[in-house]
Amino acid sequence: MTRIRLGMPTPPGAAPAFPDAAERSTRDTTLRNNLRRATHTIRAKRAAAVAELADWDELRAAGAAIKDHTLHHLDHYLEQVEAAVTAAGGQVHWAVDAAEANAIVTRLVRETGEREVVKVKSMATQEIGLNEALAAAGITAYRRIWPS
Repeated sequence: MTRIRLGMPTPPGAAPAFPDAAERSTRDTTLRNNLRRATHTIRAKRAAAVAELADWDELRAAGAAIKDHTLHHLDHYLEQVEAAVTAAGGQVHWAVDAAEANAIVTRLVRETGEREVVKVKSMATQEIGLNEALAAAGITAYRRIWPS
């Protein structure tokens, strides 16, 4: 079989490319055994929780319907949140992408005159690269893991 590499070559000192890491990991018997044990444990605990509820399938379907409805009307719900925040005296900032969001946060910090901030760790700030954007602007971000 011919192996085809997709993506960019791995720079020196960087983590191995996913295909290389995956190939090595799938040959690691300790890792495979640990993963198998963890998977079985998680599945068993889930099965036990499901068995406690006679109406599990109905609850799951209801949850899926709520999620689908919310996502299809997300603009409406976000505007509701903005109205509630504004009514409480807050201000909502809208950004079209990560760069704009980082620029907004950087500007807000700069307007205070501070060079250090404490921020909550979140997937959103991680996904947009907020720490890196603040660092590039000369702002030190101290991460607070909540709750702790």
